Amino acid sequence: MPLELLQFEMLLPAFGLVLARVAGVVWAVPFLASQQIPSVVKAGLVTTLSLMVFPAVSPFLPQSLTLGQAATGMVGEFIVGEVMGLGAGLVLAAAQICGKLVSHQSAMTLGEAYNPLMDEPTTVLDEVWYFGVLMFFLALRGHMAMVGVLLGSFEKVPPMMMTADGALGEYVVGILRSTFDLALRMSGPTVLALLLTSLILGLLTRTMPQLNILSVGFSFKITAALMILGITATFSGDIIADGIADGLDQVGQLFEQVSATVGRGAGVS
Repeated sequence: MPLELLQFEMLLPAFGLVLARVAGVVWAVPFLASQQIPSVVKAGLVTTLSLMVFPAVSPFLPQSLTLGQAATGMVGEFIVGEVMGLGAGLVLAAAQICGKLVSHQSAMTLGEAYNPLMDEPTTVLDEVWYFGVLMFFLALRGHMAMVGVLLGSFEKVPPMMMTADGALGEYVVGILRSTFDLALRMSGPTVLALLLTSLILGLLTRTMPQLNILSVGFSFKITAALMILGITATFSGDIIADGIADGLDQVGQLFEQVSATVGRGAGVS
């Protein structure tokens, strides 16, 4: 029994590094980071995933660590997990931006209500886009792909080996650019249709001044937004799938670059 306790005590610092990286991923992905999910549930999810991942990644973990070194390393590993979650949640962040763009152009922001799931005011279109893309993400097994990337990250970049160089800055810029690009691709047809609707309403105001444009305009723009949005959503499957793949690919490319840097450093030393 004392020998088993000693082995457990030796594995505890390495397990803490795995726990911190998994926690960073969970706290960065939008649908897992929601304040509506109790902290106890999040902690249980992080612990369960860490216990499942630990045997598979144990060959890549440092074997001789003190608790002080592990505590310092856990901060860095949490940041690594956050970086991974940023790429995994790319398509969900784009869906939120898309919903806000369309809601603003269609004047549906006047009907905002506080959403405790996102901890901010949202509209109906925000909810439709976000949960629609989330269901698509789960249907395409994006969550399983995310776990696969997490497992591969320990092989490419072992704990306490992440370096903050130009590759990390390029990754963050690339994720932000891809997020806004995806949001514009999903919302573009609806926003363009609403701009044309505003132009038509402006012409009607000039030709028929007696028309109450305020009462007609709101319902007209909302109807047009919902119709075009429904058509757009039908053909957005490939765009969403490409966004999921792009986010995970960028995470993999980041770890490939960092792995090459770590390998060169090890070769020089």
